[in-house]
Amino acid sequence: MVWLRRLLYTDVAGDLLLWELLDEVSDVAEYAASRAVWAATLVLLVRVLGGVSARFRIVALGLGLTGVLGAALRPFAEVPLLTASLLVVMATLGCKAMILAGQGRDGRFSAVTIAIGWTALLVPQVHPLLQVGRDAFDGLSLAVHALDGLIVVWAARTAHELAAPRQDVPTPGTGRRPRLLAAAVVLLGLPIAAVGAEGDARLTYTAADEGCRDRLRPAAGLGPEERRRSFLCLARGSTFAADTMFPEDVADQRILAYGSQACALAGDRERQELHERTGGTAEAIELATALEYLCPGIVARQNAEVRRRQAEFDRQETAWKAAANARCADPWPGARARRQGTAAYMLSEGGGYAVFDDGDDSAGDPGNIYGDGDDVADIFDAGEDGLIDAVGGTAAIVTSEENVMCLTVKAFDRAPPLRLTGWKQVVEVGLTSRSGRLVVPAYPQGGGSGAAGPLPDLAVAGPGHYQLRVHARTLPWDEDDPDAPREEHLLVVYPGRSTDKVVHRPRG
Repeated sequence: MVWLRRLLYTDVAGDLLLWELLDEVSDVAEYAASRAVWAATLVLLVRVLGGVSARFRIVALGLGLTGVLGAALRPFAEVPLLTASLLVVMATLGCKAMILAGQGRDGRFSAVTIAIGWTALLVPQVHPLLQVGRDAFDGLSLAVHALDGLIVVWAARTAHELAAPRQDVPTPGTGRRPRLLAAAVVLLGLPIAAVGAEGDARLTYTAADEGCRDRLRPAAGLGPEERRRSFLCLARGSTFAADTMFPEDVADQRILAYGSQACALAGDRERQELHERTGGTAEAIELATALEYLCPGIVARQNAEVRRRQAEFDRQETAWKAAANARCADPWPGARARRQGTAAYMLSEGGGYAVFDDGDDSAGDPGNIYGDGDDVADIFDAGEDGLIDAVGGTAAIVTSEENVMCLTVKAFDRAPPLRLTGWKQVVEVGLTSRSGRLVVPAYPQGGGSGAAGPLPDLAVAGPGHYQLRVHARTLPWDEDDPDAPREEHLLVVYPGRSTDKVVHRPRG
């Protein structure tokens, strides 16, 4: 008796606040805790009822435990969702009806407490019949939702009245049938009969109206019922693709079940795959926004998953760049320049790369060597000329490869010795830096072309005129390393005013 009263008061506290707080931490923990308290309360409540037979207790306890276990195992059962839901609801309601009938035969409970219990049990079951063809948010619906709180009042009054001494009430004979229980069975059966066949089920929730999105509030602070309705509002609404998030012929309860399954999945990719299997069309961000109402925190978890994947991608890209850069070495180590660097250069389809003044926007896009403007260098003109085309502060340089090459840059304060040995082509042109910068583009995130390692600014004397000497050659095939670069370039830059193109070694 003492433990039953404690459990009833715990259930009251849970319905008022405790379950809601626990749901903010974990919806699984909230579900498990509330069901465990109810199961223990059920066992003890049936046990302490007076004035009922042992058979009555066994049937009531069997129905109650069937409802508890059925609700817990429903996600794993291979039976139609609506059929499983009806079985759970019928067992649970049957158990509650028998408990109320038993309270009527126990001398400790007042008529008010029993009436409150029957009202809390029966009104929500009759309401769907009265609501057919009516607005989902009319006065009747609001009144019914207000009556949901009567179950808390019944539990509190039951716990309080259990402290009273039991009056002597005769145990009913095996042939007697409580009139209230018979009436309850009839009333409970009416909504179930109105549901119809599995293929033509009446929806537990009405589909969202067009204006429901305007009434949506943040998930934080909403109760479980309002969160489910908010989820259904988005699930029934249109997506970026101008289609409904879920097929229109899928029942609301099934959509809620899909949402619960999605909440239990680890990543947004798995949730998206489940959504597509249900016939849904929403994008990942739309689905996560809707699921935020069913399982708060899913957006934060999704963002964490995105960050994790990005970190993994960055780690792999860093390792890939390091491996590529390790295959390249300075081809002129004896010449120490003021600024220098060596890196693997990732080439896009068609090959070619640029050296340009990235601080000069007077010529449009100086790094775009595939344009057709006359104010920047053109890779196609460079190809016709053999190696390089230079215009103003831009140089377009041709490559024979379209994958990866080794690139070394060296910037001197004055002209270094001419180095021809070992190089297939050597060509020199003039460049002008208006901003005081001359760079080779770095490899961008996500693809494209550029240097896989840091290369310095080559304009060592600031704004002014420079000479760019390009050395190019092919590299031998490495059988032990098929991914090794097959081409190598050396760029030598120093201050100089000449604008002529000088071919030190033509293409052979």
